[in-house]
Amino acid sequence: MFWVAVDSPTSILGAAMTYDLVVAGAGPGGSAAAAVAAKAGLRVLLIERASFPRDKVCGDAISGKSVDVLSELGLTGHVAASETIDSWGVLFGSPSGAEVEIPFCGDRQAAEAPGYICRREVFDEIVARRAVELGAELREETVVEGLLLEGSSVRGVRLSGGQIARAPIVIGADGAYSAVARALGFSQLDERHYYAGVRAYFRGVEGFRGRNFLELHFLDESIPGYFWIFPMADGRANVGMGTLSSRIKREDVRLKPLLQSVMESTRFRDRFQRAERVGRIRGWGMPLGSAVRTMAGGGWMLVGDAASLIDPFTGEGIGNAMVSGSLSADWAVRAHERRDFSADCLQGYQRDVHRVLGGELRLSDTLRRMESWRWLLNTVIRKASTNPEVAAAISSMYDDLSARKQLTSPLFYLKLLAGRKPAA
Repeated sequence: MFWVAVDSPTSILGAAMTYDLVVAGAGPGGSAAAAVAAKAGLRVLLIERASFPRDKVCGDAISGKSVDVLSELGLTGHVAASETIDSWGVLFGSPSGAEVEIPFCGDRQAAEAPGYICRREVFDEIVARRAVELGAELREETVVEGLLLEGSSVRGVRLSGGQIARAPIVIGADGAYSAVARALGFSQLDERHYYAGVRAYFRGVEGFRGRNFLELHFLDESIPGYFWIFPMADGRANVGMGTLSSRIKREDVRLKPLLQSVMESTRFRDRFQRAERVGRIRGWGMPLGSAVRTMAGGGWMLVGDAASLIDPFTGEGIGNAMVSGSLSADWAVRAHERRDFSADCLQGYQRDVHRVLGGELRLSDTLRRMESWRWLLNTVIRKASTNPEVAAAISSMYDDLSARKQLTSPLFYLKLLAGRKPAA
């Protein structure tokens, strides 16, 4: 662990900077936390180890949950006007090759798209700059090297260059390899609850359908996990594959060669025949929200990937990062109002995360476990591809969590196999 005991602001390496809140990591979760807290009047330091614009390995899909937070920050129009495209749904592909398009919402005539696809190099900077506009101080090319500890509580961070930033609350939003989480003694690499993924950009991928649907293909090569193809604004496609780390270790899977072999397979080779890769294939880790983790304690909170909040079924991380970032900022404001930065107070943040995201994460984990039933995936996607009522029932589940619970009910599948319409 990287703890530094501090008795006074000047006890180590000279004078310390003092803030109301320090946020480590200027990705969507950290920048959302910094923006919401700064908007509420807190003095916020936002730390980013790289400098903008910078890439982040990701699928680049911006979900409805993200859009809600963007709207709160006044950024929806800004994102829509940037290098982005609207996305109206997802195409699911089964192991047998059946495909079905599922809209994100039932209202096909809606004026605004329910989601976007935007390169993280563009999106992350938009959100971070908004935090600065609202009053946060952004410090780029700065690394968190340790935490400051007073008693059993975190009271700031030790930074590269010998600097110290003191604050009664530190938010760790520094991703799947979080320095804050490591310093707290937490390991994010649990192979049962961790995806490894690879991603590359391509030009010239063919065969996309209308309305920029995301494509998630559940293949024998990827289960548990999937192969994805996402269209992008500049004529590129975001292409990648993710699978469970325990499977990678057990079967000695090599993801980069596997990705290449899938693109060259009979099923996809026509779409990639004229495609040209842009840049290299990059890999990264995805800590899943399928296990209960500690997200808060005395003087600290974790958000997004640092809190292991990636959706276990879809692999989405941006939406949960922004939601948890916004919630963490709300609790930072409450803690200052109460002058209470204890674990008892900040545990309210963890309860709110479980209240808002917990049910969805549990359902997604159940669906992930059901991926291994290939015959069921084949049946559901084949039925939905030929029966508009079944497709509509599945579509409704994007807007309604109670409707989505049907996907984990045996009765849903019994009705489906019997040829009856599942209740929407």
